[in-house]
Amino acid sequence: DCGGDLRDTILDWDDALPEDDWDRSQDECERADLVLTLGTSLRIEPAGSLPLRAKKFVIVNLQVTPLDDDATLIIKEKVDMVMEHLLKALP
Repeated sequence: DCGGDLRDTILDWDDALPEDDWDRSQDECERADLVLTLGTSLRIEPAGSLPLRAKKFVIVNLQVTPLDDDATLIIKEKVDMVMEHLLKALP
């Protein structure tokens, strides 16, 4: 009842990304040998282009994304299923 605007903790389309987080995410992607993109359309920019900074990236998504042609591997499956199999295969 303070009269202020209510805001959620999720970034909205018009919100800027926190600069420190954005800088770190770019650095981490550039250092990564492989980036997994899980269940994302990769259509919200600038975050949608982050996988392009990695040496290789894999897309796990049921739908086509704008980065499909650039991906090292595309897996058209539900993320839960892929992660379950991946985690079982790890030592």
